[in-house]
Amino acid sequence: MKAPPWLQKPLARVTAMNERLPHALLVQGPRGWGEEQVANALALGLLRLAPELDAAEVAHPDLRWLEAENGSIRVDAVRAVTEFLTQTPQLAGRKIAVLQDADCMNPNAANALLKTLEEPPAESFIALTSGAPERLLPTVRSRCQRIDVAAGETSQVLAWLGEQGVDATLASLLAVEHGGAPFSILAAAQQEQEPLWPLLAAAGRDPGAAYDLAEQRRNDDLAELLSRWWRIVHWLMRQGGADRGNRDRLLGFAVELSKIRQAALLNSGLNRAVQLQRLLLMWCEVWPRLPPGAVPKW
Repeated sequence: MKAPPWLQKPLARVTAMNERLPHALLVQGPRGWGEEQVANALALGLLRLAPELDAAEVAHPDLRWLEAENGSIRVDAVRAVTEFLTQTPQLAGRKIAVLQDADCMNPNAANALLKTLEEPPAESFIALTSGAPERLLPTVRSRCQRIDVAAGETSQVLAWLGEQGVDATLASLLAVEHGGAPFSILAAAQQEQEPLWPLLAAAGRDPGAAYDLAEQRRNDDLAELLSRWWRIVHWLMRQGGADRGNRDRLLGFAVELSKIRQAALLNSGLNRAVQLQRLLLMWCEVWPRLPPGAVPKW
C-alpha cells in the first residue's frame, strides 16, 4: 500500500533515525490517521523485515505488539512486555515492543512501564502510539521522543481512499461516522461495514423501523456503534437545515449517546439491546427536520 501524503514526513523521520533510534518513541496524532502505520514501519525497519509486512501479525522472537483488550491495557500485559525487553535478542540483535493506543493503559499499567522507560535494557526499544496523548501520564510522555502524525486535507483523504478502491459515496458517508480518519474509513470499507445514515434515516421516520434496527444491531459493539452515531448527530447540528429548537434536542440526544457509550465501556453487564432500542425510540422524537434527500457528506 502506497503511503498517503500526510504520512510521508513522519515516515521519512523514522527512516532517518533508524540507526540511531531513541529507546522510547511516542507516535501521536488524531486517531485513525496512521500512528500504527508509522509504528509498523519503525518495527519492521528496526528488525530488518520486509516493509510490506504487518508487524502486529508477525511471529518474531524479538517483536511484541500489544493492543488494548475491551478498551484497556492492563498491568499484567505491560509487565509481560517489560519482561520481554529484558531478555537477550534472539535473531535481530535488538528488540522492540509496540504498545498500540497506549493511552488505554490504566494507571497501574502506566506505572509498570515507567521503570523500563527510565532504565531501558540495552538494545531494547519501545514505541507507543496514541490518538489521545494527553491521557498518558506526563512522566511517560516526558521519557519518549515524539513523532507527530498530522491530519491531511479532505481532498487528499478522498483521493487516497479512491486509490485503495473505496467508492466515493461510501467513503463520504463513512468519513462522517469515523471523523474523517482515513485508516478507520478504509478498515470499515474493507470489512463491508454498512453506513449508519440510511438506517438511522429510516428509523427516524418510522418507530417500527426503529424497533427492527434495534433487533438487527443488538449484537453489535455498542460503544463503537454509538461513537459513529454521535458523530452523525454532531454533523447534523452543524447543518443549517435543522432549526434552533431541533439543534437543541439533538444536543441533548448527543449527551445521552455519550452517557450510554461510557456505560457500555465500563459495564459489561449493561443490557445493550434494551439501551439501543431506547435510544432509537428517542431518535424518532428528535429526528432532524432536514431537506428531503439530505445526506451527510464529509
